[in-house]
Amino acid sequence: MCRRLVHKEWTTLCEQLISLYHIHERDSGACPPRIMQAFLISGEDHRFFNHCVVDLIAIARIVWRRCVHWKTEGASTIEMQLVRVLTGRYERSLLRKLREAALATLVSEILPKSELPALYLRVAYYGWHMNGFTEACRQLNLNPLSMSRQDATGLVARLKYPEPRVMPPRRGEQIGIRQQHLLFLANKHAKSNTYRGLRRILDYETI
Repeated sequence: MCRRLVHKEWTTLCEQLISLYHIHERDSGACPPRIMQAFLISGEDHRFFNHCVVDLIAIARIVWRRCVHWKTEGASTIEMQLVRVLTGRYERSLLRKLREAALATLVSEILPKSELPALYLRVAYYGWHMNGFTEACRQLNLNPLSMSRQDATGLVARLKYPEPRVMPPRRGEQIGIRQQHLLFLANKHAKSNTYRGLRRILDYETI
């Protein structure tokens, strides 16, 4: 059903996903490290390995907060964020969100769920001249093969607060606060089964 509703978009997206996955398999040296994937899951989608593409708990929460407190939040899962980046559609509309969710449902049919955090990090936007993980590492002088917790949280924090061409003090503060929050969440989640789907087990000390 989902495939019929978004057939045109899915044909193009499927080609992009397969191409990205082949690059991911061949170019392991530029793969976002597991510690960074763990911070991504903690900060953006901590029920990633427990939901089927759409996080119904998160949706219920944002509906409640919108109705009670008039606060607007996002409920996009990692699958949905990957679709958004590859399709390049960011308009604020219910139709776009529904199509994004439908396409995200199909992503899980062709790619291993455990690889999706790394795939998203490869193509995510981190800031000016930082379209994707490789560009971000180059711009920030980071080594993908020896990334510290500070490096990893700094990159994941930029998903929420992209770095502009000239870094104002306020944005630097936002990134720093987000980094500390990511560390707090990861220490909390490392004691649970939040990261169980990653290829190798992440020890508590790793986080």
